[in-house]
Amino acid sequence: MRLLIDKAFDVIFSLGHSCQVASQLRRNQLRKVAGPLDWFNFASTEAVCKVLRGRFQGFMELEHLEVYGKSKNCYYVRDLQTTCLSFHDFNNAPDQPPLYDYALFKEKLDRRITRFVSYLSSDAEVLLIRTISNPADALRVHHAIKGAYENPNLHFLFVIPSKESSIIQRISDHERITIVQIPHGSTWEGDAPAWKSLLSSISL
Repeated sequence: MRLLIDKAFDVIFSLGHSCQVASQLRRNQLRKVAGPLDWFNFASTEAVCKVLRGRFQGFMELEHLEVYGKSKNCYYVRDLQTTCLSFHDFNNAPDQPPLYDYALFKEKLDRRITRFVSYLSSDAEVLLIRTISNPADALRVHHAIKGAYENPNLHFLFVIPSKESSIIQRISDHERITIVQIPHGSTWEGDAPAWKSLLSSISL
């Protein structure tokens, strides 16, 4: 079994499936730049693999968006093409129609996509982190990315939130894939001490 990751990277990106990864990277001062999947909920592994393989073509386009709810501050929006959910991107302004701020959102998203694709097409040392529920999803995501991007220095950390109270490394047969089980925590941000321990040997 491989040791937990002890390495410096040029950049670290979240692959979802929710906001938890980006939040913990920021909390642990490892979020140098924003990525395209940071603040979305993208639970379907096959759906996110399709988006990654297609280099985000058609992702979150206006004609595919559906408003399905709202909070005091934001609209809840679903991408019908990919099943991706947004909870934080579209302001709920009483004097404006839903998605009035789409152009600003899309400009920001496109910058993040360009940055992500650029790093994954370079030779930079890149760490990609995603929470999963099934260890088999790790290989699915790995294959999707390796088939679409040229960077030879990609490393993958897959985190399985669990009811167990300890951090457990799961078996991985691939040298660049690390799979770790951690306590799921009591909020959407996960278990902060477990994440801190998991990320403590990683640096930028």
